[in-house]
Amino acid sequence: MKEKQTIEITPVRGLIAVTICVLAFVLISFWQNRRVEDTTALVRHTNQVLRSVEDVLDMNLRHELVVKNFLLTGVSTSLDSSAGLTSRLHDWLANIKQLTSDNPLQQQRIDTLIQYTNANQALLDSAIFLSQRGDITGAGRMISKDAAAGYSYQIEQLADRLKAEENRLLDSRRQDNRLRASELQYILWGLVAAALLLVFIVVRKIRVDMLRERRLKTRLSQFNEALEETVRSQTSDLAASEEKYKTLFYKSPLPKWIYDQDTLQFLEVNEAAIQHYGYSQEQFKNMTIRDIRPVEDIPRLMEDMEDVRTSGGTYTDNNWRHVKKNGEIIDVELTAHAIEYGQRKARMVIINDITERRRADVLLRQLNADLQKHASELASSNAELERFAYIASHDLQEPLRMVSSFLQLLQKKYDAHLDEKANQYIRYAVDGSERMKALILDLLEYSRVGTGKGVFETVNMCEVMTGVSDIFHDKIIASRGQIDIGAMPVVKGDKVQLTQLIQNLISNALKYHGEEPPHVQVMAKEVSKGWQFSVRDNGIGIDPQFFDKIFIIFQRLHNKSDYSGTGIGLAICKKIVERHGGRIWVESSPGAGSIFHFTILAQT
Repeated sequence: MKEKQTIEITPVRGLIAVTICVLAFVLISFWQNRRVEDTTALVRHTNQVLRSVEDVLDMNLRHELVVKNFLLTGVSTSLDSSAGLTSRLHDWLANIKQLTSDNPLQQQRIDTLIQYTNANQALLDSAIFLSQRGDITGAGRMISKDAAAGYSYQIEQLADRLKAEENRLLDSRRQDNRLRASELQYILWGLVAAALLLVFIVVRKIRVDMLRERRLKTRLSQFNEALEETVRSQTSDLAASEEKYKTLFYKSPLPKWIYDQDTLQFLEVNEAAIQHYGYSQEQFKNMTIRDIRPVEDIPRLMEDMEDVRTSGGTYTDNNWRHVKKNGEIIDVELTAHAIEYGQRKARMVIINDITERRRADVLLRQLNADLQKHASELASSNAELERFAYIASHDLQEPLRMVSSFLQLLQKKYDAHLDEKANQYIRYAVDGSERMKALILDLLEYSRVGTGKGVFETVNMCEVMTGVSDIFHDKIIASRGQIDIGAMPVVKGDKVQLTQLIQNLISNALKYHGEEPPHVQVMAKEVSKGWQFSVRDNGIGIDPQFFDKIFIIFQRLHNKSDYSGTGIGLAICKKIVERHGGRIWVESSPGAGSIFHFTILAQT
């Protein structure tokens, strides 16, 4: 039946194609014929323009002959036709201008032709007027002026150019007419050939389609057999896939179940759910998902079920609680996917017990709260310590000033009554009070470094180095020393503390010099996370075993009688560097000088 229908449809299609070809033949013939007619009309139009130009020349010449005849004979009857010729001449000029309205060049020429004809007409009229008054000589001069002006010659020249242009257009349009006539003939023959070819193709197509139909019928039979085999194979694969799915469902380490979306009844439950919740397979299937919820959560469950039924997508929530068989309430995170289960709308749910994670989150929040509380207490304690250090330093300095002042007064008043031993004791006491005062001031400065009151700002280290060099200017001159400062960067930090850091390091370099005059070099280079500064000296050096000890508060390597100081300077340097996110270390050996390195972390 299908083969017969195909064979019947093919001739119909062929007939439609032939009909379309004939219609195209008629339409193209009509269109091409119209083109030929348009070209023929243009040829007629050009011939009409040429005839009009000839008529204008003829009328202009006749008018001149009439006027000249009158001037020669004096017979006025010859002027009777002059007015009519003039009127007709202007009518023909207007007609030519209208015919050539599509050609701007010809329009310009016709305007010039009208000017010349008008000028020639005016000249002839003036000659007639003079002749009628008896001024034959004046009329002769007029005619001579006409010959001199050359109006007739100019009119003929313009007429020749008009005719040349129209002849050119005539040749072009005749050629176009012949070309379109040839095109029409070729198109007609082409359409006839195309129609014959189409008939041949349709007949051949019918035969090919019949042969193809037989082949397709054979292939369809073979395809049906292969399809049946594929269906059998896919049925087997589907059974294997279902078995694999059941294995993944039942053997999953996470609890899983399937419930009816309308009745909320459990349909399938895996082994992990049975072990985790404590219900048996039969107990689960006699329950609904409401039965594993705390009573207070059931209203929210029913609201969510309405949303799930309308949305139909994947549902995920980590704010649910479930009740085990033993009454334990656990926090769970569940994901539900819509599935078809035996012609029923169902949901497969994957459960993740997050009870321990919730407890850990609660514990972490508690620890964070405790940490914030301790941080607040530590900040309060630091503030108290800062106030205590300030008050203690102020209160400790007052008795020391009193002791030092009264000892100096005692020495001054009773100097004549005291022996050398007593004066020595007084000097020891004054020196001790002064050193105690310096120690208190350094200790106060050390306690202030870590308070963080100074705001980090853009610091030009070149300006810092210049300021420190000015501070030690007199000391450098006195010791015949030298400080060389390399290129310095701009960093982010506390300018006051960075100045104190450089001042302490240069002070040590100038203090612990050997027999040679002190020579200090300060350099800086960019490193991966900031800048590294180096302060090199040619002093007495440090034994490597004391590298860590020198940065500890109150640790001194030399007797105070040899080198003054409280043992706090490098400890202050260490605190300043650490506050700026860097570290400080030393390279040295006894007698070979020292290099103190420190880094400043780049601030973002």
